[in-house]
Amino acid sequence: MAWFRFFGYLLLPLALLSLGLPQRSAAGSDAAADPLLRATLESIRDQGRVTIGGVPLESGRFLAEFYGARGFRPAWDSAQRVGALLSAVEACPADGLDPADYHLAVLRRLSKPDVLLSLTPAQRLGADLQVSDALLRYSFHIRFGRLDPVAVNRAWNHRGAVPAQTLIDAMERVVAAENTRSALGELAHQPFFYNNLKRALREHGGPADPLRTLAPIPAGRKLVQGNRDPRVVSVREHLRAHGEYGPAAPDDPDLFDPELREALVRFQRRFALPADGTLRAGTVAALNQPLGGGKVEQIRMNLERMRWLYDELPGDYVFVDVGGFMAHVVRAGQIDWSTRVVVGTREAQTPSFRDEMEHVVFNPTWTVPPSIQKKMRGVSSKFKVLDRRTGRAAGGANVADYRRVSIVQPPGPSNALGRVKFIFPNDQAVYLHDTQSKGLFSQSVRAYSHGCVRVQNPLKLAEVILNLKRPAWDQHEIGRVVASNKTRYVVLEDRLPVLLYYLTAKADENGRLEFRPDIYGRDPALRRALNGPPSELRIGFVAPSPLVDPEAVQTAGPERPGGTQTPAPVPGNQPAPPAGSGPGVTLTQGARPARGLNLDLPPTPASSIPETGAPPTRL
Repeated sequence: MAWFRFFGYLLLPLALLSLGLPQRSAAGSDAAADPLLRATLESIRDQGRVTIGGVPLESGRFLAEFYGARGFRPAWDSAQRVGALLSAVEACPADGLDPADYHLAVLRRLSKPDVLLSLTPAQRLGADLQVSDALLRYSFHIRFGRLDPVAVNRAWNHRGAVPAQTLIDAMERVVAAENTRSALGELAHQPFFYNNLKRALREHGGPADPLRTLAPIPAGRKLVQGNRDPRVVSVREHLRAHGEYGPAAPDDPDLFDPELREALVRFQRRFALPADGTLRAGTVAALNQPLGGGKVEQIRMNLERMRWLYDELPGDYVFVDVGGFMAHVVRAGQIDWSTRVVVGTREAQTPSFRDEMEHVVFNPTWTVPPSIQKKMRGVSSKFKVLDRRTGRAAGGANVADYRRVSIVQPPGPSNALGRVKFIFPNDQAVYLHDTQSKGLFSQSVRAYSHGCVRVQNPLKLAEVILNLKRPAWDQHEIGRVVASNKTRYVVLEDRLPVLLYYLTAKADENGRLEFRPDIYGRDPALRRALNGPPSELRIGFVAPSPLVDPEAVQTAGPERPGGTQTPAPVPGNQPAPPAGSGPGVTLTQGARPARGLNLDLPPTPASSIPETGAPPTRL
């Protein structure tokens, strides 16, 4: 019956074909094009989601562009290639993904020998589209995430649409490869922090978890270093299963010795428990619990968060671990240097996004943000009151009138931003900077800022970043510039990616897990979303340019915060601009035209992804 439905709506494409279709330029030879495939794709191009053989396809427009780029030739010519995709899909639980999201039953049937050859031309066409749709979904999820981060939390997650051409290129590399299995494995270049957490999921999330075979630690009195108790033996075994205790059993196995206390402190830190080396009921409960249920789900949630930002990372970048209150400089794919940071409060959270650092500013000025200025009643002589229109001093003005005047603190040792800030222009007006509040770095939970990231060792961070490519700056030179008290901008030789991640679970290179408190309360919304259906893929399509006056077309993008300008779009795999209208505009997948053919179109469901909060005012 499913294929009967497909035959029914192939009649119109065949009729269009017999009448003659407008010809589109496409890669490959016209002789190799499949006319039935082309006619079908032309008919569903504007239909958004369609269903073929009972299988929903994500985007008729994307499939039309994918096949058009390859000359409207079928993509799947053998059961072996389909089988390679099936193997990748069946292995995706290792990434915290669900094989059922990728037409699993279809792939299993079509990967059997001779099934493809037994299909009629119309059935073969439908099967080709179904498998390509499975590849689209899988390649998108493994590279960019199963969920739309903005739909999960519009206030604090920021990530744009993925250009359709980026996805087309990736899929073509797979279908054109001699070794399909190898090409699928190269779809996502996963960084070390993702692989560490993935390894932890593999080692602790299944039935082989060694904690499942251990007898639980009995309840009892509180234990501290120096105590003797029969339960100490069981505590040591559980810490060993968690990877925290390595030495052989001591001569006095019932003694709570210093080595055991150190191992217990490490475990408590990983599980966000009071790290005092004391065995209490809460620590016993954590030691006894295998990593099932909620903890495995927490690992899956954080693998998803990592996928939102990690695509095509170079070897060098800055990793801000918001939930861990740390910033790391990564060189050649490994952490090279780290420092403590202070991040935003729960009310003024540090958002999650990715951008590129462009320059470092020594001796910066500080402009008081409107949210603070409107509450001011006066200013000291350390600040300048400037007319926003002329930039000149505005004596006697109402300092709380942030629309008319700005309050600027000149550079110097008492400046609120300290001696250096690191600029990666973004819509959230977030950056890394020095601070006057040095005492906060001694706190274990460091969430005190208005959303920006305060750095404990900012001058050393500047030295590390400025010397990533080649030695150029040392502390002597940096000290000389700082001592001048004059503002100096240093443009980076190459832009440096900056990732601001909010993670509540992380693992080290040995697979040892660390769970953090959800200080921002973001986990519940992500948990609900992850247990629901996948988000609609956020695909950015470049619309055909309408006929317009060439002189009326703006060639440079809008101004970014800080007075910089977004470059005009250039050919290639560029980030897709926001949805809208006009020349070269990107139409994000999801806008469904009202006109078109009714080819078994399902009703558009209401979004099942919860949204929390409202867009913040970033300071």
